[in-house]
Amino acid sequence: MAYTPAFSDAMQEELAFRKRKDRATYEQTMKKIAQILENPEIAKPMRAPLHGIRRFHVGHLVITYKVDEEAHEVVFTSFEHHE
Repeated sequence: MAYTPAFSDAMQEELAFRKRKDRATYEQTMKKIAQILENPEIAKPMRAPLHGIRRFHVGHLVITYKVDEEAHEVVFTSFEHHE
């Protein structure tokens, strides 16, 4: 059963920007988000001090998110350029 998505304000702004300016990346990102919602364990967990956050690459950008098992939701926190 798929998890429910939740987006931070920064993530919503970045997705809106990509939808307007870079449609291909936006569509690729939405496919990756759908994969994450089906299986949140698919992405790589980060180390301390970012324990509990996972990351997933979309081209040269990185999606970061947290999984809330109690609420059965995935909270997408950021979508930024990989450094």
